Order: sequence, then structure tokens, then C-alpha cells
Amino acid sequence: MAAMTSIETATRHVLPNGMVALVQRNEGTPTVSVRGEVRVGAVNEPAEKSGLAAFTGAALIRGTERRSFQEIVATTEAVGASVNAGGGMHSSGFGGKSLAEDLPLVLEILAGMLQTPTFPDQEVERLRGQFLMGLRENEQDTRVQASKVLRRLLFPPEHPYSRISSGTFDTVGALTRADLAEFHRMYHPAATTIAVVGDVEPPQVVEALAHAFGSWQREGAPPQLDLPPANTLHGIERHHVAVPGKSQTDVIWAVQGLSRLDANYYPASVANMILGRIGLGGRLGKNVRENRGLAYYCGSSLDTDLAAGPWAALAGVNPEDVDEAVEAIVYEIERFIADGPTAEEMSDAQDYMTGSTVLGLETNDGIAATLLGVERYGLGLDYIARYPAIIRAITDEDVTRVARNYLSVSNYVLVTAGPERE
Repeated sequence: MAAMTSIETATRHVLPNGMVALVQRNEGTPTVSVRGEVRVGAVNEPAEKSGLAAFTGAALIRGTERRSFQEIVATTEAVGASVNAGGGMHSSGFGGKSLAEDLPLVLEILAGMLQTPTFPDQEVERLRGQFLMGLRENEQDTRVQASKVLRRLLFPPEHPYSRISSGTFDTVGALTRADLAEFHRMYHPAATTIAVVGDVEPPQVVEALAHAFGSWQREGAPPQLDLPPANTLHGIERHHVAVPGKSQTDVIWAVQGLSRLDANYYPASVANMILGRIGLGGRLGKNVRENRGLAYYCGSSLDTDLAAGPWAALAGVNPEDVDEAVEAIVYEIERFIADGPTAEEMSDAQDYMTGSTVLGLETNDGIAATLLGVERYGLGLDYIARYPAIIRAITDEDVTRVARNYLSVSNYVLVTAGPERE
């Protein structure tokens, strides 16, 4: 229980430039974890420059006005520390780890990465080569290929969720250093949160953060999120992506889900846990994979963030069993919609969800990640203490209601990716 109460005791401080600092002392650990995010990501990039947010985030470490990439690596490795950065869908993350005594150094390097990256041409080209190699590998990844098509079907072209944040071979290949510098100008201290956890004194950390980041200024307000509505599903839309040479077919069934801020988020999370997460994949895993032997893996995912992503069932199957596996998945979803959860399923899901939350607070990094999430969604520092009661209060009627409101066996998208179908 100490870890749970420790979150409530975190110090929250807002710097004059609007940057939010969350500092938690965790005694008995010689290291410190730093995690942060700037709420600028792929949602802020134009479709024709898909991958720009991810590329810009990854390039932050490749050189700053004060240090080259090689100097950043050498300086951190000399004291056993590390720093990192990258771009995602809604935010661009950064972080580091070090001994407590080296925290000021890590903060100074991270501040340089966020405020004064130089995007050296040679480093940009090296990074581009790595990105393109990853994208080339994705072309042979059946699950990634299925996901790409699924997103195009669920969201209109102008919606950033209609594409994956890593971009495409063509868009990443065409990005320029000027594109990175222009995108970086959207980084704003008032859209930035940093969490520091370890055996540190919060007042001293706040002072170090003010020293490292206090000079960071941007004119105007941070970028605002304004996303178009998702596509409305009418009937069943099924597509197959041929990936030659593969021995497995990945199957993704999906409907429109909900955002993390939706009032139905918690009952939907319990529903998803029962349907395809707990144990070896919930009901889907038990019946489709274990009982019927139709899948190598089978489960579900609920993609929630500041906007609604897909609610999906996923499976990896033998190409010869695709139709039977799809039928079994749809049958289990239909049965879940009709019957709802059992008392045992409710109890198991609630026990797992409340227990796993505490496990996530066993490390400095886990606490820092939790603090970031609490700030991102405006949950309050007492959220972890309140969470068990929130989950325990959800009834089987709540779960059945959200299943019937969101899941459907008559309006959905089904995408398969694998060897050519006969």
C-alpha cells in the first residue's frame, strides 16, 4: 500500500513557462527515472508528411547546440546514465535514467534536446536509413499490414488515426531537415509534462528543472487537438492483404471504440479484459485458441486515447483455418453481447485490474509513467487510491450495456493479411 499512497504525495509544480513538473521521492533506490512528454505528435502532422512526428522525436538526440550526438552518448555513458526521445500519435516522449547525483546532467541534456536540437544532415540521413529499414520490415509483417488497412477503413483520410504514426516508405523518404525543424517549432513548454522519480528531494528537483527548462519560451498557445469524426460502419466490410511467403494469416475484427475521457471507459475496459485479455486471451483466447485450436494467439484490444480508436479482436491463424476462426471470433462476440459476463469473470477481471495497477508502481519508471498518465487525462494525484473503488463499482449490467452499445456482429470491419487466398 505504500506505493499507492506515494503517488498521492507527489509534488506538482508548474514552471512560469507552463511546463508541469511531477516529482516523487522513492527512498531506497539509488537511481532516478525521468519521463516526459510534449503533447505534439502525429495528430499534428499533415497526411502527406506521415511519420514526421516520429522522425522528429527520434532526431532530438542526434545533436543539440551544445553537444553532438556522439558527445551526448559519451557523456551519459561515462556516468552510467541514458537519455532517449521519440514521437508518437498524440505526444512526443523523452526520458532518461541516472544515479541521483547525476540528475542535473540528465536534465540539462534533455533540455537541450527539447529546446535546441540541430538536426545535423548526416545524422538525419542515418536515422532515415533506420526508419526505412523498419518500414521495409513492416511490409512483411502481416499484423502491421492488416492494421494499416483496418485504419483506412475505420477513419477518413484526413483523420490521423487512418494511418500508422511511423509513416510510409514514400513519406519518410521525402522528409527534409527543414520539415523536422518546422515541426519542432510546435513543441511548447505549456504542452510539456516531466515526471522525476527516485531518491531525490522534490524542492531540489524543482530547482534543477527550473534551471534546465526555465529559459524555454514559445510565443502563442500550444497546438490544439481538433479531429474529424470517424467513419460510420454500415454492414460488414472484409478485406484481405496478400503478403507472399507467409505461413500465418493475421486476422483483425474491429468496430469504433471510445476515448479515454469517455464516461464508458471503465466498464468498457472491464468488458475488454473479459472478452480478450485476462489469462491467455479472455473468452476469445479460451474458446477460439484453447478449446477449438483455431489460432496461435487470440485476444482483444481497446485503443483509447484523447480520441476514440478501434475496439478489436485479433488472432494469428493457419491460412486454411481463416474462415472457421473468423466465424468462431464473431460467435464469441455475439455471445458476449447477448449474455454479458458471468459473476466469476467479473470478479477475476476486477481482481486482475486492481492488482496490476499496484504492480505498475513497483519501479521508478512505472511510477513516472503513471504520473504522466494522471496528468495527461486530468485524473488527480489521488487516482491510484481511488482506482480500486472505481473498478469494483462496475456491475455486470454496466459491462453488458457497453458491449451492446459498441460491439456489433452486423456492422464491423474484418481485415486479414497473409498468403494469397484461393
